[in-house]
Amino acid sequence: MNPWTRVSEYRDRLRNGHIYDSDTRTESSWTAKPDSHDDGVLAGLFLGGIGAPVVGRNLDGQFSRWHLQPGYHVNQSIDSAFFGVRWAPAGDDATAGAPSPPNAVPPAREDRPASERVPTGYLRLADPSTPGRHRTVYSLFPVIHEHYSGDDMPVEVVLELFGPLVVPEKPDAPPRAASPVWHATITVINRAPGPVAVDTTCFWPNLLGWRTARITAVDQPARSWPGQTHAGNTANAMRDTRPDGTSVVAAVQQRTPGRPVQEEMEGEVAVYSPGDGDDRVSVAACLKAGTTKIDRAPADQGHTVAWAEEHFRRTGMLPETGATWRAHWDEALASAVHRGFDLAPGAARSVTYTLAFDMPVVTFGEGRHWYRRYTSAWGTTGTNALEIAADAATAADATREEIDRWHATVLDGSRTVAPRPTATRASAAPQQPHPSFPANVRGAMINELYFINGGGSVWVDRWAHELDDHLPEPLLGAGEHAAILEGYDVGYYYYNTTDLWPYAWYAVARWWPRFAALVFTDLLQTIPLELPEERIFYRSEQRGRMLAAGKLPHDVGAVMEDPWHRLNGYQMRDDSNLWKDHNPGFIITFYLYVRERGTAITAEEWDTIRTAGQFLLAQDAHADGLLVHDEFGDSTWDNLGIRGHAAYSGGMTLAALAALTVWAREHDEEDLARECDTRLRRGSVGFVSHLWNGEYFRLCDEGRYTESLMADALIGLYFADLAGLGHLIVDRDDGGDNGDGIRRRQIVAHLQAVVRYNLEQYHHGRVGPLLVAAPGVIAFAGDGGDELQVNEVLLGSAWMTVAMLTHYGLREEAHRIAGALRETVYNTDGNGRGLQFRTPAAIDGAGRFRAPMNMRPLAIWFLDYATDTTHHDHNTKRL
Repeated sequence: MNPWTRVSEYRDRLRNGHIYDSDTRTESSWTAKPDSHDDGVLAGLFLGGIGAPVVGRNLDGQFSRWHLQPGYHVNQSIDSAFFGVRWAPAGDDATAGAPSPPNAVPPAREDRPASERVPTGYLRLADPSTPGRHRTVYSLFPVIHEHYSGDDMPVEVVLELFGPLVVPEKPDAPPRAASPVWHATITVINRAPGPVAVDTTCFWPNLLGWRTARITAVDQPARSWPGQTHAGNTANAMRDTRPDGTSVVAAVQQRTPGRPVQEEMEGEVAVYSPGDGDDRVSVAACLKAGTTKIDRAPADQGHTVAWAEEHFRRTGMLPETGATWRAHWDEALASAVHRGFDLAPGAARSVTYTLAFDMPVVTFGEGRHWYRRYTSAWGTTGTNALEIAADAATAADATREEIDRWHATVLDGSRTVAPRPTATRASAAPQQPHPSFPANVRGAMINELYFINGGGSVWVDRWAHELDDHLPEPLLGAGEHAAILEGYDVGYYYYNTTDLWPYAWYAVARWWPRFAALVFTDLLQTIPLELPEERIFYRSEQRGRMLAAGKLPHDVGAVMEDPWHRLNGYQMRDDSNLWKDHNPGFIITFYLYVRERGTAITAEEWDTIRTAGQFLLAQDAHADGLLVHDEFGDSTWDNLGIRGHAAYSGGMTLAALAALTVWAREHDEEDLARECDTRLRRGSVGFVSHLWNGEYFRLCDEGRYTESLMADALIGLYFADLAGLGHLIVDRDDGGDNGDGIRRRQIVAHLQAVVRYNLEQYHHGRVGPLLVAAPGVIAFAGDGGDELQVNEVLLGSAWMTVAMLTHYGLREEAHRIAGALRETVYNTDGNGRGLQFRTPAAIDGAGRFRAPMNMRPLAIWFLDYATDTTHHDHNTKRL
């Protein structure tokens, strides 16, 4: 297929994602709340594999967000990272294929008729600075598609950047999703009447040795690189013409070559370009990334990036002096690679640059070392960047085609990719399969997956015990682990937080099942552990254990400490051993996950889950199937003074009891099954008597929120329905409300009340549903927390509300909220510059956001359940 036709067809699907046009204004209507970092309104997608070194490319074409160490977020544009395209009349001496002197200027070509003359020009692939040039960016995870055109340009250019995140993951091979590579494909079409010489280039800074300060995102300085971290950095050029007529040109960046790699940010980086043997190629391996304070302009200072770019702009070639050297501590370096070709009128051509980062070691705050997941295939020496790049480049076109097929499938609402086992649920009457959400909402679903590689994710193959002979074996084991951050701000800087995982797990498991399985396995391993170390909890000023046996921890560790060994890092402000939603939330989530994977729970898993269930039963002090909130913030809503019985934890508890009853009977533990079933029946009745007010389920039955309702309060009941445990909901309607449990019509009525009070009362529904509202009340005074969560739209909860509305037949309302949320996050003021690719935990109607880049909004993927016709088998699961 013609390369231009191919990228144009790709663009047809990418239009359903996020669109940015450089001709529109750049003002933002969003302001970060205190203690929340702000990456700016031009934030774009991230490039790279899960748990691999990752870089973000902003909408303006700047490489600006750097996650080279898992969990560390730096927002800084580095000017020596860029792509460029130069065009000239074909046949000029300077584009004949031979290296030219460093400052040669091509002669003018006047021998062609005026009608066929082609102007000479250069474009750095970023927002245009020349009037009449245009740039539009289409972003649909994991692809960035940038289209360049201009009144003075004889060519059109498309730059596509994408990583190895092809889905679905292949279960029997080392996961490509963890590969430390990404690709940049430049496609050019000649619109001129005469032939055009086109030359492309990639400049890339040598970032080896650059270690981020051990501080959270909000405290990172505005300028971190280059610093004085460059001692020992160097690079070498590689050019090769192969027997099959193809050619390769590359720059391989190194740090202290010959010395063993033992720390993070050590190893190699390759900038690699394969192509035709007749192409013009050149490489400048070592360039100074900055300038020197001398009396010459930057472009006149030899061996610098500015000098090399100016030479390329003039000649279409890089200055191949052959110079390489070893940097001293204050000497930032960069490399550049070039590939060029000639185009006849109307012809098109693509070239690819692959960047590979062989930096095998991950080091966390307390000093433990791990090897990244990709090292299972490529080893731990940190000397294989060129081989990794070559392997990935061979499959680059096929990878892009796979991504396009996946995009098409998801946008169509089809379930032909990675079909899941059928789940069951009870319903008053079978419902017919209904139309999918519109393609632009499904595009938002795809784009929220940015968090899988942009969310501080870490994926390791094994503990580097040979580097840590002074440390004990990690508590959760020395083998493979995977983890994803709750967020980058200080209160969220923890891995695999148990209270948010119920919102995020499906998005991860749907497309990267191995990663999700590792998270579930680690959380299961924490259940029987007791960590007797005591610490002070600052709210109560009491001392308590780090972790009680049988209790799910809040997290598996913090970036700044020792993940998978030092657990429950959030155990500081409050005692998370008292939280009422961790165990029931995990139990019902794991039940649904087991149904999704299509296998029965194993005996070992059941032994562990039983322990968590017994802890849950012990928390149920009155043995009535409902937990009582008696400490401030003893749930995921840890800034709300929820007291007494509560709808959120209550629904989770009932769902967990239903799951435990089924599992206990499957494992011939009738006494436990009978106890769980008895509490389930009592709790179902009590849930109504304590919380149902005739219109909706109240947030709680004591304290200040007794007349309020929560948007996604019934998430536990919803999960039970999805998992085939819908029997705990009474389908028949005999007019009673308190006699035999929760009725389906009550759930529907509650959701309708959410639309009336949480949504429509608040800015006429344009922002999304508030987490907490009451009839006539949309603003609450603080009640002793950090004054968060009230007066906010929690985006993850909002998406879960959309899924529940759809599931319970309120589709018009669901589509209305989905459209509002998509507009709010992705298309602020209609200019495509909003909260995209930094989706926060919360927003409000005043244009403020909090905790950007948060795990909970991955809940948008529960819309996949809502539109999945395989989930409309309504055979009741009987106990």
